[in-house]
Amino acid sequence: MYSGVLTMSTYLVPLIVFPYISRVLGVEGIGTIDTVDYMIDYCILFSMMGLTSVGVREIAKNKENPEKLSQTFTDLFALNLCSTLFIAIVFGIVVCLSPQLQNYGILIPIGIVKLIANLFWIEWFYTGLEDFRYITIRSLVLRAFFIMGVFLFVQTQTDVATYYTLFVGITVGNAICNWFHKRSFIHWDLRKADIRHFLVPFFMLGIFAMLSAVYAKLSLPVLSLITSDAEAGNYATATRVYQVIIALVGTLTGVMIPRMSILVEQGAFDKVRQYTAMSFTLLFFFAFPLIWFVELFAPDIIHLFAGSGFEGAILPMRLVMLQLIVIGSEKIVVLQLLIPLRKDRTIVKAGIAGVIVWGILTVLLVPRLQSVGTCLVWLAAETIVLVIAAIEIRRSLDIRFPIGQLCLSALYSLPYLMIGYLVLTMTDQAILRLAVCGVLFAIYALFLKTKVYRI
Repeated sequence: MYSGVLTMSTYLVPLIVFPYISRVLGVEGIGTIDTVDYMIDYCILFSMMGLTSVGVREIAKNKENPEKLSQTFTDLFALNLCSTLFIAIVFGIVVCLSPQLQNYGILIPIGIVKLIANLFWIEWFYTGLEDFRYITIRSLVLRAFFIMGVFLFVQTQTDVATYYTLFVGITVGNAICNWFHKRSFIHWDLRKADIRHFLVPFFMLGIFAMLSAVYAKLSLPVLSLITSDAEAGNYATATRVYQVIIALVGTLTGVMIPRMSILVEQGAFDKVRQYTAMSFTLLFFFAFPLIWFVELFAPDIIHLFAGSGFEGAILPMRLVMLQLIVIGSEKIVVLQLLIPLRKDRTIVKAGIAGVIVWGILTVLLVPRLQSVGTCLVWLAAETIVLVIAAIEIRRSLDIRFPIGQLCLSALYSLPYLMIGYLVLTMTDQAILRLAVCGVLFAIYALFLKTKVYRI
């Protein structure tokens, strides 16, 4: 529950302020900020490599032993310190040599602050400890200050840097709180760090994270460079609601990683299979009504959240939502199963295959279809990754992808589609029909929960 609230706040806070900033900053302002932030996020992925997964796994394994816990934290932080400094220097050199990046002005230095602050965020440490209560309370307080800051200080179209500063301030605030709070759990000495035994999983899982980010994060700046900042703004707008939804779906997976790591270490594979079946059931239960809701009401959602000028985001939003099942399943298979099983080589192979598909289809589709093409490319890349990962878990654990359950859940979801069409014919008031449809969807979901899924 704490992790769900945390995830909701991570993505809903930007959605709360987005209707305001989209009207103040405009489509080009939004596209500029998102392009810079996506580049910084990609640098963070390079600096973190596989630390998020390795850190959670190793901290969870050693959390009952204070000495091993302190040494594990020291080793992992030292490794992250080296990688972060290296990436910051490389990115700084690239900016100095690129006039096009220099055109983004003060946004680049602000983004570099985010990159450095991420080193001290150490969220992987608290996730491994399963200390979700502290993480959630801290994040909610900081994000409340962010919301107030946006409405107080972002007033005109020229306040692009002000908004990005406030956004980066969330990372800085989290880093400061986490860094001082860690003293309650560990004592550490950087001089005693030994990074050698974590190098291989750090880089192996890091390669997969970077490969996945090619089509998840690099797609936006590539779209901006190939087409325009306006198209990038449409794509970024289309993916905002999706990011909230997929993050909520991934909440269960994130919570399960430390638990699955312990079960795998103990050899309790029957329990692993039980949790996996539960995860797929929950994914299908939540995914289908969300998909139908967005497919039916995408124009209303775009109009309410972004206003006029973002009509080009409607079709991309509909396409992106189709991959909710794909990426949700991929998170279960890769993060919840392959990482605890230490199938790092298979994970990397799947990531390479996804990037190859992304590269080929980007060249073929994006110049012609623009933001729509970017959505189709992303869907294809993620599908390839899921197929390869599903083959591995069938071989290693005899866990098959639940195609039958997927089809049955799709059949159970058809009344959602009929309810949505009925509501669309009743009124042309966007807020009213969104609210009515939301209530009717919830009623039918409650029926499925108690009478069909029994969860």
